[in-house]
Amino acid sequence: MLQHMIIKEIPLEEISFENDDFRISEDLDSASIRDSIRHVGQLSPVILLDQKPKLAVVCGFRRVCAFKQLGIPRLYARILSAEDYDAEKAFMLSLWDNLSHRQLNPLEKARVLLKLRRMCGIPDERLIGEYLPVLGLAPNAKVLDSYLLLSSIHPGLRRTLIDDRLTLTSLEFLSELPADIQGCMASLMDKIRLSASSQKKLLSLLDELAARTGNSFDAPLKESQISRILEDAGLSSFQKGEKVYDFLYRLVYPRLSHTADLFLERKKQLRIPGVIQIRAHPFFEDPGLRVEFEASDIHRFRQLTAALQDAALSPEAEELFNLD
Repeated sequence: MLQHMIIKEIPLEEISFENDDFRISEDLDSASIRDSIRHVGQLSPVILLDQKPKLAVVCGFRRVCAFKQLGIPRLYARILSAEDYDAEKAFMLSLWDNLSHRQLNPLEKARVLLKLRRMCGIPDERLIGEYLPVLGLAPNAKVLDSYLLLSSIHPGLRRTLIDDRLTLTSLEFLSELPADIQGCMASLMDKIRLSASSQKKLLSLLDELAARTGNSFDAPLKESQISRILEDAGLSSFQKGEKVYDFLYRLVYPRLSHTADLFLERKKQLRIPGVIQIRAHPFFEDPGLRVEFEASDIHRFRQLTAALQDAALSPEAEELFNLD
């Protein structure tokens, strides 16, 4: 397949940096590649396609980018002839070159599928049956549709996935929303951190609020309370995430939130040791309470049961059963 190639030294000015038809890598800025080239030079030639008057990069986008950043004016390249390599053949070189030495991330897999469909003209049936398994994906139409959506997602959201601020599931959900809302969510996720489960809950809260109010999905995020949370320099990104989630939860469940706050306030009034846990039903649908504690010896057991008995006889204890 590579028999019609010429290897020679090429000035960077002859390469089109705007043409990314064959690009698969999500991030072209690689410190490790720059360091390697700086210390030992170019170890292998890049592959370029002669698309007169410029050369298009087929394999080696990050190496070409590193040469440009380092200010090195020339590099070694294998030149593909346009007569022998159309877009599909050249892209296949790029694809298999990448798959031979690394795992593609979800956004890169999305880019591959989109280019196989649009640039190479491969029908969906072949994408599903042949290329999804090659990319490590389940061969079904729903998976293909999800990844094709990812290929057009907002650039800010692309960063959140690479930075592990959003899960693929969250990103797939957001990929169906308008671009301006995706941009708002990207701005939010740049400032907060949430676990995978909390991300799902937060998106559900926003979805619920949009359904109830008829406002846009991101409308609650424009509230002044949210801005104050995000601008608080004293909070970590995880703490900001918790507070944003709590604010949205209270918007969706105001009565339940009020009852929970009241329960905590009245529980504090009992002044019992912190090792004694008193819990109500999560949604306060059952008036009963659950009490738990752990004692290392009989002395500690008697101490805690005495404290619990004193609390049970206090007027404040009755208020735990009356939260209206």
